[in-house]
Amino acid sequence: MRRVALGLIASVALLSAGCSLGGESATTSTVEEPPAATAAAPTLTYGKDGCDHQAPPASETTRTIYTEAPPTPLKGMGPWTITMVTSCGSIVMDVDTKIGGDASASFAALVRSGYYDGLTFHRVVPNFVIQGGDPAGTGAGGPGYTVQTPPPSDYAYRNGDVAMAKAGNEPDGTAGSQFFIVSTEAGAAALEPLYAVVGHVLDASSTETLQKINRLGIADGPPVEPVYIWTARLAEAK
Repeated sequence: MRRVALGLIASVALLSAGCSLGGESATTSTVEEPPAATAAAPTLTYGKDGCDHQAPPASETTRTIYTEAPPTPLKGMGPWTITMVTSCGSIVMDVDTKIGGDASASFAALVRSGYYDGLTFHRVVPNFVIQGGDPAGTGAGGPGYTVQTPPPSDYAYRNGDVAMAKAGNEPDGTAGSQFFIVSTEAGAAALEPLYAVVGHVLDASSTETLQKINRLGIADGPPVEPVYIWTARLAEAK
């Protein structure tokens, strides 16, 4: 019998439009905006743990507060992939538009706008999940809106699934900007289908990066060293 991992997915306390999430001020906008300019890939110097824990320049960027969710579905034919360059290497994931619906479209739109650049994985629970995407860096931030796409009632999470974090008192499938990646099959077995599924880690190299971050967890909280999302980019497969 699968059990509910109560209290293990941190709450997302969304802030009202016009408030700052990451600096002195923030702008108000819809999420539909031009893709972020393509920048040169960051050059990282990896230490003994396989990670580079220096803060990227975008970590000081003020995040936008959005007034509404993005349009759905994603424009274009797809399939879509997201590449996150993290402190510990790259994680490539697909975007599951079939299961994720509005939540997947929202996640992809935030990536496209550059929203995740410079944010952290603020929470690493060993052998369970790594969680990031909070502009406040505390587990209490969000983009200013939520969407809802509950997963199928019989959905069984797997190692490498990418899903959206939500508060325990929010409806199933609620999604803001915080996401988590399941880091083990045992961790996946502890989850009931309450969290919107937006993608899946695609390859062995990405799984290795996921495990490097997983090994930095010592409890249900921040990793022992900071782990940043240097860049996150959306691409349509040709």
